[in-house]
Parts: sequence; C-alpha cells; structure tokens
Amino acid sequence: MQIDYEKLASIAADPTSRSTMAKDTSEVLASYMQILSNLIFAAERLSESEMAMIVSSLNRWVTKKNVSVNRSYGVGKIVQMEWGNNFSSELSYKHPAVIIEEWANTVLVIPTTSTPTKVAAAYHPADNPTGKWFYRKVGVVEGFAHDCTLILNNAKIMSKARITSVSGAIVGNLSNDNNVFREIRKTMIQNFFSKEWVEHQKLVQAYEKEQEKSKALQEAYDKLLEENKMLKSADNKDAAEKNEKSGETN
Repeated sequence: MQIDYEKLASIAADPTSRSTMAKDTSEVLASYMQILSNLIFAAERLSESEMAMIVSSLNRWVTKKNVSVNRSYGVGKIVQMEWGNNFSSELSYKHPAVIIEEWANTVLVIPTTSTPTKVAAAYHPADNPTGKWFYRKVGVVEGFAHDCTLILNNAKIMSKARITSVSGAIVGNLSNDNNVFREIRKTMIQNFFSKEWVEHQKLVQAYEKEQEKSKALQEAYDKLLEENKMLKSADNKDAAEKNEKSGETN
C-alpha cells in the first residue's frame, strides 16, 4: 500500500479532524498500519540494543505524552532524559543532561556523551584549552559520575515528562563566575548570539570608561572640596588673628 502523504497533510491541517478519532477513519488508520508494517521491516536491520531502546522510548511516549509535570528540579541538576527517536546527527533515546534553565513544565537541557572522540576533542581550561567550544569536558570534580562531554550545540527545550530520574548535580556555588555552570551559560550566549554578545561587550566597555571618568571627576571634586575647606580654615584663622590684634589695639 502506498501512503498518500499529501492527503495526510491535508487531514492534519483540517481543524475538524482534531475532534475525529483516528480509529473511526479508515484512511488514516490504514496509513498507520502501513507505517507499523514498515517499522517491522526496518527492525530486521536494527541491533538488539537499539531495538530495546526504541521499545522503551515508544513506551514512555505512549504513557507520558499527555502528562504535564510541574515538579521543580532546579538548575544545575544532572538528570536522565528520554530524547526519543533521532535523525542522523541528533541524540536519541536515554541520555544524561544538565538542566540549564527551568520553567513550569519544561527545561532547557544540555546532553552529555561519553564517546571517547568527543571527550578528547572537548574544551577544558586545563586539559585542552584549544578544544572545541561546543564540547565541554566535565568529570567527577564537577559532579558527574565519570569523564564525559557536554554537547552545548545540542541544547534543547524539553518537557519535564521526558526526565526519568535525577542522578546528581553540578558541584559548587552555581552563581560563582568560576563554576562550570556559569561558564557554559556564558559560552552559549557568546557563541549562539555572537552579534548580541559583541554589542553587549561594547556597552560594558563604554560603561567601564564612563565609570573611570566618573571616578576621576569625583576625585577631582573631593580634592576641590578639601582645598576649599583648607582655604576657609585659613581665612577663618586670618580673620580671628585680625580680630585679636584689633582687640589689643583698642
């Protein structure tokens, strides 16, 4: 059976189809059954490991797709997440990730990988300062179970329903500029929004120059106040001496 994808697109775009159950429409149901048949055929080319991950992933989607999770996890937490099926360069299935930002029922996360080539290519301020910026090597010191790489350019906003468990947290004060959490947020802004980052840096530099000018003016003003105070003191002293001499003459 050939699936008519144009027809399916038309059905998907039709507002009335949202209130019609798929099981009550033979055309859509037949297309669905054909896709299931295609998946069974594709399974012959999959490894046992990938098939196990696909089954787990699909089961979580079936059971959790309409669930809204409002639990607060907290930024900096290291969680296990279900990433679902993938296209070639994307991550898929279950992977650890770090929560970078959190909202009511979604999180912005950065996934991790233990792939040796990516760990070797990753930036690290001590081990590999010339490494790729979009890979950041982390390990036990930062709160992870072992050496791995944060894949910054795979950051993604995802439903909290995809979180399967919490496995740890980034170590230290997350507000400290030296903490890896602050570092990766800054790296993301600097590279994802490079133009805005350059403009921001220009504004920071202009502000710092104005601060220096303001400080110099304040110091000059304080110096003038001190000189004025000394002159007034000298004038008062001269006036007192004149009054004293005038009193002696009289």
